[in-house]
Amino acid sequence: MKAAALALALLTAPSLASAGSWKLEFDNRDLPSLSYRDQGKITFMLGCGRALGLHARYPGEAGRAGKATITIGNGRKSMNLVGEFEEISADDDATNFVQWDLGYSRQDPELFGKRWKRAEARLLDLMEGASPLTISSGTASYRLPKIDAAGWRAAIEKCGR
Repeated sequence: MKAAALALALLTAPSLASAGSWKLEFDNRDLPSLSYRDQGKITFMLGCGRALGLHARYPGEAGRAGKATITIGNGRKSMNLVGEFEEISADDDATNFVQWDLGYSRQDPELFGKRWKRAEARLLDLMEGASPLTISSGTASYRLPKIDAAGWRAAIEKCGR
């Protein structure tokens, strides 16, 4: 009976990406990005430069343009992120959701201020404690394994400083 329940749970649970891996990379200006690649395509990426950008594969049927919302969760807590649909532009990119600067506008005096830093810490705490990290919208979702890229949080926390 327990085996049947476990099999049913595995079949009905949102898929856990297993063929991929987390990677922390730095560009030629030493700016960090944390990405998860599955089958050679970027599924999730958080990086910074002049802005903090979060790109993710939208978990449901994605639009070509317009506003979109995803929820990132770790099993105990979750955070809604409002962003936009974007067209997939590169062969190695499977992301079609983007949010810049945690939803703050470039003209907002709070950008990189105390409230923004609290929102950033909340997102990074969620990501750091997730095993797995769940990306969802409505009833559609997917999971990514625990982030195992050494030093990723310290590198991302330097954004805007």
